[in-house]
Amino acid sequence: MDVTSGAVRDIHRMQASDLEYPFAVGLSARQILLSSWFTGSVQVRDRAGMKTAAMIHGLKAPMDAQFLSDGSIAIAEIATGSITRASGDGFKERQPIATGLAGPVQMVVGPDGALYVTEAAGNLLRIDVTTGAKAVLADKLALPEGLAFTPWGSIIVAEAAARRLTEIDPAHGKRRSVADNLPIGLEAGPGLPPPYVVTGVAVHDDGTVYFSADRNNAIYKLRPQR
Repeated sequence: MDVTSGAVRDIHRMQASDLEYPFAVGLSARQILLSSWFTGSVQVRDRAGMKTAAMIHGLKAPMDAQFLSDGSIAIAEIATGSITRASGDGFKERQPIATGLAGPVQMVVGPDGALYVTEAAGNLLRIDVTTGAKAVLADKLALPEGLAFTPWGSIIVAEAAARRLTEIDPAHGKRRSVADNLPIGLEAGPGLPPPYVVTGVAVHDDGTVYFSADRNNAIYKLRPQR
């Protein structure tokens, strides 16, 4: 998608390629990570040529995956409440980073190299990738999903159940609403389980916030007032 013009261009379609029902995206300078809780996989694709470089199967409902500074991959598995490091040839080596999480949903690597993770139980966590030590930065959030750092060091979190974006100061836990009554947090149909398509969040270097909206299948941008 060209964010300046709003133009949308297909890169690949699932049933016309080897994509495996992706639900979340992680990026590095050279590669893309596509996580699928539906197929229990993380797919590594090269950005140049968009060819699959590796497939990681056998995961327990992976909600998100992000590259770490050493080139390994951190994978959040909601079914096991854990974050695992995949490394080595074909990313076949597995090592736990953190366990005992209350539903890890989305994560981002912070400027300090730590993982910042949203829990479905309502928390924003900081996790040291070396020791696995966990710290709660904010609690009692309403189903937090996507998150991203701002250029000034705060974190924008999508609270799907409250249909709002919240800005959180990770140092002191102070928070404020950035936008309310958003078309996010799609509810389940009668007699059906929740669709659980997470709300994604990204922040540009100029402070513009982008988020995905599952209630009307759209991408929005906004410029929060400071």
